[in-house]
Amino acid sequence: MKIYGIVAEYNPFHNGHKFQIDDIRKKAGDCAIVSVMSGNYVQRAETAVMSKYARAKAALLGGVDLVLELPMPYAISSAERFAYSSVHILNSLGAVTDISFGSECGSISLLQKAVEALYDENVNLKLKAELKNGVSYPAARFAAVRDVFGAETAAVLSEPNNILAVEYIKALKALSSDIKPHTVKRTGA
Repeated sequence: MKIYGIVAEYNPFHNGHKFQIDDIRKKAGDCAIVSVMSGNYVQRAETAVMSKYARAKAALLGGVDLVLELPMPYAISSAERFAYSSVHILNSLGAVTDISFGSECGSISLLQKAVEALYDENVNLKLKAELKNGVSYPAARFAAVRDVFGAETAAVLSEPNNILAVEYIKALKALSSDIKPHTVKRTGA
């Protein structure tokens, strides 16, 4: 049986979350879904709109089978640390086979290409050169990836959910995880 992981804040639980859960069940059939959810504080150190218990209950009523809390220091940190810590929890369970996350591009291959670009030596050399010229980090990274991998790959790194998706894939790679990534295209967000 497949066990899917989802990382979410459910702040609050909405139709997009329900769509993701239903999409997993439709594609995977008989499976379990484990969610790693931030507690009473979410990314950007904001207070959640509802208690962690109310949000966990909403997730369970929405089709998640188990909700685990992402400890606050990781929940309020950078996208990279948020993603790594969440994936680490899922990976540590030793049972999660797949992870599903939303992205603007809706393409695992494009997200994986963006990850490849971030580890590319030529991209990193161009990035350093751009930064030396006083260009902001996001603009420098975009230019470096565009110059080596093309505009489509660089554009992936300019959307917030794509960036988080890239961080999930980077975390899987860093952990040498066997968890298989899947993405759901976000619409209307």
